[in-house]
Amino acid sequence: MSTEEASIDVIAVPLAEIEPNPDQPRKFFDEVKLEELAAQFRSVGQLQPIVVRPAGDKFQIVMGERRWRAMHLVEGATTIEAKIVTSVDDEKAFVMGISENIGRADMTLMEEAQAYADLIGFGYKAEGIADMFGKTPDYVKWRMDLLNLTTDIAELVTAGKIKADFAWYLSRLSPANQKAAVTRYMKGDFRTETDASHFAQALRMKENQEGFFSEKELSEKEKEDKAKERKQVRGKVDQVERAGALLEELAQLTPTELAELFEGEVGKQLDAVERVRRAAAESVKKLRKAKAMSEAKRLTVRPELEVEPEAVESGDGETEPEPVEGDLEDAAEGLEVAA
Repeated sequence: MSTEEASIDVIAVPLAEIEPNPDQPRKFFDEVKLEELAAQFRSVGQLQPIVVRPAGDKFQIVMGERRWRAMHLVEGATTIEAKIVTSVDDEKAFVMGISENIGRADMTLMEEAQAYADLIGFGYKAEGIADMFGKTPDYVKWRMDLLNLTTDIAELVTAGKIKADFAWYLSRLSPANQKAAVTRYMKGDFRTETDASHFAQALRMKENQEGFFSEKELSEKEKEDKAKERKQVRGKVDQVERAGALLEELAQLTPTELAELFEGEVGKQLDAVERVRRAAAESVKKLRKAKAMSEAKRLTVRPELEVEPEAVESGDGETEPEPVEGDLEDAAEGLEVAA
């Protein structure tokens, strides 16, 4: 629904005669950014009118609540430029409000999730919502999954203390496991966002008793075979450590020294080390997942765990993008275990 489809007039409307829409999808307004916008109004004036509709003896905001709030901070301001639309019902007003806010950096993840859920309540399908806002149906569904978070954890997401990808994996867990994972996260137990997400995935597998978490009882023969396999793998890890020590020695040499040592075979040696690097990267990836599974298996969940919102944020500064379709398809199929 575009405003051009309605009857529109632009006038200066008294601020006191305008009220916000109680169904506005955005609930959080950054005070610092509001002051920045107010400073812009003081300097160059209002460049874009807000959109309102008649509501009894007042007007209700359809689009532009942030501008309306900022204008209240401008000393002496009593009016604001507004487009008055006269053929916008509650549903159209809500959709227009979401259209204005979706994609803005200061709209929180939880607000976006609730906005999509409200549209579902109006009878929209995920596919239609996706087309409306240039998203994919899966993206819309993933965002709405966040509404499964417990209230205290949702507050941490809103405050930006938990990022989108980890939040989504948390949303698929029971409330007790959500709190268990977030308690560790806020204590800084995970080196990276990826490690935190792996741990949440592992807890999900534990809940579903999948793979590594199966309670199947091994036969004596299977136990013996497993013990032999474990011993062999540990022996190979010892060899990896020796190879790593050799590579560390190579890393201490200068390019000139390496060129002299491997004269005529530098390319061959480079290819060999490159193969090791690729294999090591893949092994690290799988071992990180395996570590998360092992930690999840040992975890005893205490449902009464409390999450401290003011705890120190986890991680070492590494940030990860929120889940994309390929990542989440892989997660849905389950974690791979290192061979």
